[in-house]
Amino acid sequence: MLALGSCRFFTSTFPRLVDLEWWSEGTHADYLFSTPPFVPPLRSLTYWGDWNSLVRQVNNLTFFSFFHKGTSQVSTEAFRLLMHNNSSLESLVLKGVDLKGNSKGPPVHLLNLKSLTVSSPSRKLSTVIRIPALQRLSSLQISSKYGAYRLFAEGDDVTLTIKGSNDIEDWENLTGYAKPVIRHIRLYDRPIPAGTAMVENTNNVAASLLANAQILEVGYTYLRGSYHGLWDDLKQLTHLKTIRFEVLNDRCLDYCTDLECSRWNAIEDLVKYQFRKGRPFSVVERLVTSNSERENRLQAYMWRWFYGTHKLARYVQA
Repeated sequence: MLALGSCRFFTSTFPRLVDLEWWSEGTHADYLFSTPPFVPPLRSLTYWGDWNSLVRQVNNLTFFSFFHKGTSQVSTEAFRLLMHNNSSLESLVLKGVDLKGNSKGPPVHLLNLKSLTVSSPSRKLSTVIRIPALQRLSSLQISSKYGAYRLFAEGDDVTLTIKGSNDIEDWENLTGYAKPVIRHIRLYDRPIPAGTAMVENTNNVAASLLANAQILEVGYTYLRGSYHGLWDDLKQLTHLKTIRFEVLNDRCLDYCTDLECSRWNAIEDLVKYQFRKGRPFSVVERLVTSNSERENRLQAYMWRWFYGTHKLARYVQA
């Protein structure tokens, strides 16, 4: 360990080094960042390891990825100083960063940030950084699998990806001050590989995330009956004009299981309910998710059968 300090790598200035990936073990980072300012031309840093206060000497980054492998929390003020030295960041990735203590200065406004990816965001993160571009978010995809949420939002050259366990709390922690108005929402999980048993989606999507939706796309796993509150939430949405449902072709049209029948009935009930309330949908259609031409033909046939036999066209605004 002591020999590291005399290694040629750590005593070089690297005048042309602009991209560095560093996996830190023990005190290696002490040698890497010991001589300020570290590598003036450095613009991209990926750092995996325990938090080291010397890291904040790095400045003028446009990309920073930090995977905190330690068990201790990261000082809120130290992290704020790092952000202050890199206020021109365009992309920020944080994983395992749990902040402790209070910030001793105002939040750093990251005016150039275009991409933010956070895993289980700390409640104190919004006291450290502010991202005005989050106000421009307009589209949101929510996926849920085995108790974990993934929220992916985009709009006007900015993207936000959140991986956590509480959809509304994580969302508020990062966007509460920006208050984006989300018009297009997609509830969708990736297709489950063939031969894998399907797992019911037991997580409830917070209704407040859907409040301003004008376009809503609902994947099959969100329609399987486990989230009964979904249908009640959808009936409360006053701005919703376009709704799309994913359908599968794995059931014969001549019969259906109780689960399949309840799914079709719930769609019909929702369309009729909105019509009776004087806010009929403008578009009710199938959500296309497959790249297979054959699969799409079969799903389209299933949807036409359902839409026609239930005469839904009379309840949709022309």
